[in-house]
Amino acid sequence: MPGWVWILLVLFMIAMLVIGAVYAILHAIRAGKTVGQVGESVGRHMPHPVDRDARPRESTGPFFAQPLSKASERYSQAHADLLRRKDYKRDRHATTWARWKHFNR
Repeated sequence: MPGWVWILLVLFMIAMLVIGAVYAILHAIRAGKTVGQVGESVGRHMPHPVDRDARPRESTGPFFAQPLSKASERYSQAHADLLRRKDYKRDRHATTWARWKHFNR
C-alpha cells in the first residue's frame, strides 16, 4: 500500500475521533439541560421537607463533657438494638430453613 494511503487513513481516524468526541460532548450538554429542567419541574411540584421532629433540642454539649451515665445509657440502648436485630435475623433464618425443609420433603 502506498504511503499516502496510510496518511489518509490516519487523518480519517483522527477526524472520526474528533467528531465522536464533539458528538458525545454535545449530547452530554443537552442531557444536562434536560436533567436540570426535570429537576426544576420536580422541585416545583414536591412539597418542601418539614422538620418532623419539631420539638426543641436541648443543647447537650460535646460527648466528652457529658456524664458517663449518659454514655453508658446510649451504649446499652445501642447494644440492645443490636441484639434485637440479631434475634430477628436469626428467627427469620430459622423460619426460612424450616420452610425449605418442609418443602423438600
